[in-house]
Amino acid sequence: MKQKSIKSIRQEFRKGGVFYTPPELAEKLKEYVDIKPKNVYDPTCGAGNLLRVFDDEVDKYGQEIDAEQLHGINISNFHGAAGDTLLHDAFSDMRFDCVVANPPFSVKWEPEKLAEDLRFSIAPVMAPPSKADWAFMLHILYHLSDDGVAVVLEFPGILYRGQREGKIRQWFIENNYIDRVVHIPENTFEDTAIATCLIVLRKNRTTTDIVIENDGISRTVSLDEIAQNSYILSPSTYVCKEPECMHLDPNEIRADARKTFLRTLRTTLDMEMLTCSLDRESIQPFIDDIKRILAEYDK
Repeated sequence: MKQKSIKSIRQEFRKGGVFYTPPELAEKLKEYVDIKPKNVYDPTCGAGNLLRVFDDEVDKYGQEIDAEQLHGINISNFHGAAGDTLLHDAFSDMRFDCVVANPPFSVKWEPEKLAEDLRFSIAPVMAPPSKADWAFMLHILYHLSDDGVAVVLEFPGILYRGQREGKIRQWFIENNYIDRVVHIPENTFEDTAIATCLIVLRKNRTTTDIVIENDGISRTVSLDEIAQNSYILSPSTYVCKEPECMHLDPNEIRADARKTFLRTLRTTLDMEMLTCSLDRESIQPFIDDIKRILAEYDK
């Protein structure tokens, strides 16, 4: 059997909406984990990069659909399971202090097989068969402990798409599970140029406000304002990057304008001198016109 190269694995994953998580992005997710977890879980762990950034003594749990990738993980205190996370939940009886995830973007799934599953039946509707993004979010919520925190990288479409996804998003918001939404600029992933988003989930929150971050600017947005915007969570709806202010120096502007005028005047006079010499005309009438204009201002 021919062994797959890292490049070929990434190409296959990219076709399925799965992207490599670089170490610096894993560290970025960890910045939003403000607790000291005893255990951490990644439901689509890939090569384990999101788990790798946690301390050695933390118990790490991960499930990965590609068994070959799973077998290559070498992380302290790691407990892994192979299989489709949505269809076969390997850790169904466990809750975790921390969940970190970079699920595949907008992949197909089979909701009809899981209609009675407690992970998904709690929501008003099932995620659409063509897009499993909110199914992964529900799975993560199910496995999150009451005092835990989840940090999830997702496709930004889940923040504004409507129909079934819009209903699930509204349910998450009204049940006060979404703590923060962060815009992640394009070219952050090694294998894709698209922008993404980071969603922080918590249970037992003490406020209904949601913090929205965009281009380094954060704003606390009320539930009422979000409801008025049809429960859309796109950061650009609430936080716009302020245009850079132009600090103009009037003295510098005046000096540049004068230099330009004098340079233009000299060039024009030189041209007049040349043309007048060719047809033996005097430049004096033109100079007199200039003097009359200057006299209007010489007071």
